[in-house]
Amino acid sequence: MNEKEACELWVRRDFSMIPVSLIEKAYRDDYYDEIEILAPTLEDYREEYKKDNEWCESDCDECCSDDCLISYEENNPRIPMWGWVFVPDDPCDQEWIRNHASEVAECGFTVYETDEIGVYLGVNGAGYDFYEAHWLPLYRARVEVA
Repeated sequence: MNEKEACELWVRRDFSMIPVSLIEKAYRDDYYDEIEILAPTLEDYREEYKKDNEWCESDCDECCSDDCLISYEENNPRIPMWGWVFVPDDPCDQEWIRNHASEVAECGFTVYETDEIGVYLGVNGAGYDFYEAHWLPLYRARVEVA
């Protein structure tokens, strides 16, 4: 079994897929109160935003502009673009994702948490190979520390 096959098996075996429509129905207008984004955080995003927007020179704590916050919320919505979210079934994976949320976000996932679901992953993209872009980097990170 090669690495990609092992990764595909891990995803099929250890993650449940929930349609985004169920999350939308469950939380309706309470997205911002009930769905927490663990990573990427607004603080992480601000650093990247400042690098990408040279005109942004202010200290984030003293900034009066909402541009960064608006951009963060557009790029990290409470309901991800892809029509499914991925819930780790294994408690060890749940805990690892929660404790390494920033690393998981570096693999292109948004890490969410709710009281009812626990930790789950979303992707804000479509039309490309998720395994190459997201799952293989996550698999490598997960196997590295396992």
